[in-house]
Amino acid sequence: SKLDHGLITIPDLVQERMLCVFLLEWFNFPEVPVQEEVLELISMLSKHTTGAQMLREVGTVEFLTQLSPNVVPRLQTIIDGIFDQLFQLPEALPSCPPTNSYEPHYLYILLFLYPAVSTSVRCLKFSVFPWLSLNTTDPHIWSSNESSLRSGNHNLVRTTCELLRDVIMQDFPAEIFLQRPSTVQSLLSLLGLNVDGDVSYLTFQALACLEQLCRNLRSRLRFYRDPSFCSAKQDPVSQNSSISYPQEVRATQGSGVSSPEESSPRPSAVGRTGQRVRGDGQDGDAASSRSSHTACNSRQLICHCSRGPDQSPAALPPEMEAEDSLELQLQQWSLARFAVAAMEHALPLIRTGEKSLKFFQRVLELLAEVQGLLGDSIAPEVWDEHSLTATELWEKLQACIETLGDVICYHHGMTSSEQLELSLIHHRIVFTGTAIFTIRLLQTLLPVEKVSEDILPESTVAAIFLVCLDSSFSAAYPLIHESTVAYLEQACFERYSLYRRVSSVSHCMEATCTFLNDALAEGDKNWHELLELADQGIDAFPYHQHLPVVKECVQICSYLWKFAQASPLLQSESQKIFLKLLSHPLSPVKAETYSCSLSILKECLGVQNVAKPASSICSGVHFLLHSHVLYEISMFGLQDQAREVNYSSSRFQ
Repeated sequence: SKLDHGLITIPDLVQERMLCVFLLEWFNFPEVPVQEEVLELISMLSKHTTGAQMLREVGTVEFLTQLSPNVVPRLQTIIDGIFDQLFQLPEALPSCPPTNSYEPHYLYILLFLYPAVSTSVRCLKFSVFPWLSLNTTDPHIWSSNESSLRSGNHNLVRTTCELLRDVIMQDFPAEIFLQRPSTVQSLLSLLGLNVDGDVSYLTFQALACLEQLCRNLRSRLRFYRDPSFCSAKQDPVSQNSSISYPQEVRATQGSGVSSPEESSPRPSAVGRTGQRVRGDGQDGDAASSRSSHTACNSRQLICHCSRGPDQSPAALPPEMEAEDSLELQLQQWSLARFAVAAMEHALPLIRTGEKSLKFFQRVLELLAEVQGLLGDSIAPEVWDEHSLTATELWEKLQACIETLGDVICYHHGMTSSEQLELSLIHHRIVFTGTAIFTIRLLQTLLPVEKVSEDILPESTVAAIFLVCLDSSFSAAYPLIHESTVAYLEQACFERYSLYRRVSSVSHCMEATCTFLNDALAEGDKNWHELLELADQGIDAFPYHQHLPVVKECVQICSYLWKFAQASPLLQSESQKIFLKLLSHPLSPVKAETYSCSLSILKECLGVQNVAKPASSICSGVHFLLHSHVLYEISMFGLQDQAREVNYSSSRFQ
């Protein structure tokens, strides 16, 4: 190995934090070869003070504690030795080698640690972008903007945010902001400001910058996936033309994803032809020299990457030497880390809803862009995988989902009639917007079949339940509501059953109101629809007990049985409804049914109708003469314990 031949040393390896992580994740594969060699390497790293500290920080003690019972005794002895080294008190830190060295072995380790798409972590669809270097003057621009963002001068911070959004983010490729995350960290810190006035405006500016960065990152991600399909909207030349792309872009069109070796040292943003002008007055005739300069730099970097360990590395371009160091590359953020961090810092801004609706709209626009990045970078396997990366993402995503649940519950509780109208509108809009984002976020990251009580926090389940019960929300967003119900069914079947019962009662109440409205309306009636509404409305009697519904049902039954040529189907359906009312478990409903039937009987057969033709007056009681109705009245009505029912039944005789 390279360690045995002295090509690399332990002090070199202890600088690689992610190497420790990947060594531990080696044991997460279903089949783990060379276990002893990997543990021996971890043991050697643990004997170095810096290595032991790094191993403790990445959770080696907890990981090996769980691993030890599952390995053979020989490997347990090695693990015990690692524990002995990790629990020793640290001595003075040894001197570390320079981090700006560009020896070949550093570069090989870098390419191993930072692939464009991770293959060892299943929970990530995309990890980090290929590394891009800066020109000589770029670090100065970068540090100047970072210091301005941290300034106590509000006007300077505001101006810097506008410069970032309007100029720098258009000039630099978006991935550079993740590879040098100090600017992103400053923007995220501005989201934590909770003061009115200028400082609140700074938060607004930071939201706009982060939203623009998210858009640019998605554009760059599409570019790396298929450079030949991505074109800049400001470029008037066709995307199929060679003029539309810089030389370093055309070199990558043969593959879907660019690699660090194939990219130029400093490619520009998508759509800009050639390398970005440095702005220091030393570019000369950029139109004539830029192409050859870029090609030369690219050849130098590729040559440097292809040399073997025993060959002397080619010199890097002078404008890159001071900036492009391994230590800097190890500090870059993955796409998933940035997206989760942006969501973590943005969600508290809508927790209480104290800001204006315009502010909420800006936060929601940022969250919508972040959702797209999460879908592009995180796979659904994040909820099943037990690697360190997946566990960290799992915990942070769960915390964000819990915060969303708290926000929904809070704003739903503030939509009472006691609130002022403007406040009511504000809370309702925030509730609706947050609910839509939450369900879409779950659709992006958490398939319905993976939902469990361990994944969704209690507050989120309660919020989903409230969204399911919101009838106006279901009417306005039926597809989102359908997905919400599916998540509730998987997360808590008890609440889902309650929702189904409430939904059924609500539907019956709505049918009752529609029935009364149509029955009392003048003109022709749709009897089939009326009978269907009446049948549904009967199930809602335990909740409203609106007895006029009984009277309308009995009168409809009497009317439909008057005519000899009446539809048998209508007569059959109306008789079923009448029998339901005669045998209803609620005594008031049953008593009202008997009372209305007796009133119709008296009206049709009363002495006041003695001068009228018998055929015209007796037809109104035909619905009472059916054998099923007579059996119900004689067998159950006369024996009923309710005095009103018993009295009315006896009067039928």
